[in-house]
Amino acid sequence: MRCQGMCLRFGELMLIREVILENFMSYEYARVPLKPGVNVVCGPNGSGKSSLLLGICVALGETYTERSKRLSDLIRWGEDRARVTIILDNRRRGGRRPLPQFDMDEVALTRNLRRDGRYWFELNGRGVQKGEVLELLRSLGFDPDNMLIVMHQNMPEVFASVSPQERLRILERAVGYESFRADVLEARRRLKGILAEEENVRELLQRARETLSHWREQYERLMEKRRLRRRLEFLQVELAWSRVIELEEELSRLDEGLKRLRRELDETEREIEHWGVVVQEAGEELKRYRSERSDLYEKRVECERTIGVCRYALEAAEEELSRIERMLKASEEHRRRFDINVEALRERLSRGPVRLDDYFRIIAELEEAEAQTYETWRRELEARRREAERGREQLKRRLSEAEESLASLLEELSRVEKHLDEAGDRYVEGRIRLALLEERRRRLGERIEELEAEAARCKRELRDRREDAEARGPRVETGRTPEEVLAELRKLNGILLGMADVSEEAEEMYKAYLKTYRELEEKAALLRDKRREVMEEVEERTRKWLEVTQSLLEDVDRRYREFLSRLQATGEVRLINPGDIEAAGIEIYVGFKGATPTRLDPYTHSGGERSTAVMAFLLALQQHILSPFRAVDEFDLHMDERNREVVAEFIVESLRGSDDQYMVITPSAVTFRGGDVHVIMVQKTGGSSAIRVLRDEP
Repeated sequence: MRCQGMCLRFGELMLIREVILENFMSYEYARVPLKPGVNVVCGPNGSGKSSLLLGICVALGETYTERSKRLSDLIRWGEDRARVTIILDNRRRGGRRPLPQFDMDEVALTRNLRRDGRYWFELNGRGVQKGEVLELLRSLGFDPDNMLIVMHQNMPEVFASVSPQERLRILERAVGYESFRADVLEARRRLKGILAEEENVRELLQRARETLSHWREQYERLMEKRRLRRRLEFLQVELAWSRVIELEEELSRLDEGLKRLRRELDETEREIEHWGVVVQEAGEELKRYRSERSDLYEKRVECERTIGVCRYALEAAEEELSRIERMLKASEEHRRRFDINVEALRERLSRGPVRLDDYFRIIAELEEAEAQTYETWRRELEARRREAERGREQLKRRLSEAEESLASLLEELSRVEKHLDEAGDRYVEGRIRLALLEERRRRLGERIEELEAEAARCKRELRDRREDAEARGPRVETGRTPEEVLAELRKLNGILLGMADVSEEAEEMYKAYLKTYRELEEKAALLRDKRREVMEEVEERTRKWLEVTQSLLEDVDRRYREFLSRLQATGEVRLINPGDIEAAGIEIYVGFKGATPTRLDPYTHSGGERSTAVMAFLLALQQHILSPFRAVDEFDLHMDERNREVVAEFIVESLRGSDDQYMVITPSAVTFRGGDVHVIMVQKTGGSSAIRVLRDEP
């Protein structure tokens, strides 16, 4: 709204070009031209100055006035009807008309008053509703009911006496900031409504929670009862199938036992067969090894006989060799003695007279014969010795071979003896094992017969139990014994007896209340979310309101201080209670001639001080006021001459460079200097007020 107003304020300014009064109060008929800038309306008291301003306000939609509570009282005495017409300037500015719905430079707004209390508006001669007129004027920024826009007589004192909170609201409407407050208050109203609704829903939730708690308890008991019934039915089926499973497990154990026994029997048969083979093989080995041992004993005897013979023959050969050696040595000794004798003979012969040749020849013959004999004997002995040595060597070889054969036979005999012992051990062990296995086979056969009989009985009982269980329900795989299931069955029957008072309607009642409770919870959750959202919105809107308000008042305060300084006064414009928009307000402080600034009120300051302070505040606010038309009646009331002149100068300065209209009404002779000052004189002649323009645009 502020943006819209500011756009109109600076881009689509709409001014009043003329006011036409017909039978309105003291005016019989008057046309009052108004110009941009300052329009000074002067004249003596009672001449109709204030009536001119009142006529403008009535035409702009004001209903209640200070001078009359009924609009019909504003009709000129003796007349039945009155009319006030305002000619609005609708010329193009920046290529756009302020009221683009009217394609004309002037728009006439008329308010007709009748003595019977009827009144109506016309727009360019066409009757319109008041709401349409007010909306149109509001879009242009006109607000005749705001004392900061139109300040009638005695309004400065009224403004000084209003509460700080009301003063702030008046200012917000004047500058177009009321939308910020409206936004905050609207959000607070919504928040208040949400809080009330949330409290109502909370109470409903509490009552619904109590009722729901009762029916939840009943519903839970009903669900528990149904669950226990289902559990009871299930347990009956489980009991039947647990008995089946128990028999199946027993039959399975019997089958497993039979399989295990049959496996053991088969294993025993295989072991009997194995040990039979072992015994047979061991017996055959015993026979074979005993035969081998007998053969080896015979071979051993033969080898030992051979060894004995060889040793005996070897000893004989050794003796023969020794004898031959002795013969050879004797022969050699005989030959040596023969040679000695021959030499001795030769030596004697050589000494005697015997004819030597004959002896030598005899000796030679003897020597030759001896040599032949010796040689023959020696060769014979050598031959016998070699033969004896060969025989000895052969005997040694035979003896060595016989000894090796005997050693081999002894080793083989030892091996055979060992194998005989091992075969004997295996044979004995096999016979023992066979005896034990035969006994085991007998016992296993008896146990198998017992288990087969027991399995046959179990199968018959299982068939009967399975038929009963299948009739009760589908198979239930349970890990419990029938005794455990039966114990739970008895326990459940006792619990169900204690729940006989539970009604079947509990479910329907619980679901109905639960649905209602959840709907309330959802509504409460939505309200909580909405409350948080609206609270955030309130905080955000309050923050925006405070920002724009503080910014506005900072500027107003600065200008207010400047104006007061030129009036030899001090003061400030202060925002109080900024944290609470309802309690927030504007305090205006002023002090004249060195006095400490005090709060502006009707009792502390004189009339002139009040008027001066209020005008300083109004002028400080001028550039922010949204309405292009503003007016003040008797602005100089109770002011001294100097302050009156300074305030008049302020008024002209505040509108310098602006296209706004400011109507100033004064009965005093005040000088307004400036090119944008338009002076209108009001006089009363013959009981009727008349208008005379003293100074128009230069």
